Amino acid sequence: MATLPKRVAAIEEQLADHKTAVEKAKADLKSNEAERRKLEADIQTFQQKIVKYRGQSSGVKTNEEYKALMHEVEFAEKEISGCEDKILELMINLETQEKALKAAEAALKTEGAEVEKEKAEARTRTAEDQKLLEELGVKRNELRTPVSDSALAHYDRVLRQPQDGGGRSAGPEMYRVLCSDSSAELGRDQDQRADSDLQLLRAYFYYDPASEPAAPPEAPPKKKSKAAAKNNSSDDAGTTEESEPASAP
Repeated sequence: MATLPKRVAAIEEQLADHKTAVEKAKADLKSNEAERRKLEADIQTFQQKIVKYRGQSSGVKTNEEYKALMHEVEFAEKEISGCEDKILELMINLETQEKALKAAEAALKTEGAEVEKEKAEARTRTAEDQKLLEELGVKRNELRTPVSDSALAHYDRVLRQPQDGGGRSAGPEMYRVLCSDSSAELGRDQDQRADSDLQLLRAYFYYDPASEPAAPPEAPPKKKSKAAAKNNSSDDAGTTEESEPASAP
């Protein structure tokens, strides 16, 4: 239950790559559009310059001035052609970028549905755990009711002891360590309270079948040799004869 927020956060992180892909595709489209608008504005600027230069050419007096104006017109026309080529390239890229955006949005939608499903399952599991926790709490209180307050206080204190390096819950291994420590205490101080403390610790032991070693397989019975069987038969026959009472004369 305590890990639910972390679990939900981890699930939501699965969407990070898909969200990034969608944002990148949108940014590429936006950049494409901005670049095309800039090029279109540049074309208009060069077109205006061409009109201006052609208008000025009718009023020039020297051949050098006319050539200079025609040179500017030629330069503007080349710039317009270059801008048009770039716009065509951007239009081709635009189609690819739009497909990439659609694919990224579809993947995000699919992954989002899976994530929502996992989050719903996590919340359902948490609700089940909450219900189980409440049931176990009731059962725990029932089990604690007949136990003396002093024993409960001691048990709760042991339960709050620092666990091992792995952070495992209180269990038989921890109690063995505590019992060993208590035995050492008894070696120095034969105090009645320490002895009672040790007895309480020993009372916390419980049988855990999972921790028991597997029983070794039983060895099959050994077969007797024919000679041994014959000897045993002879011995049995002799014993029978000896045990029968002698017949009357």
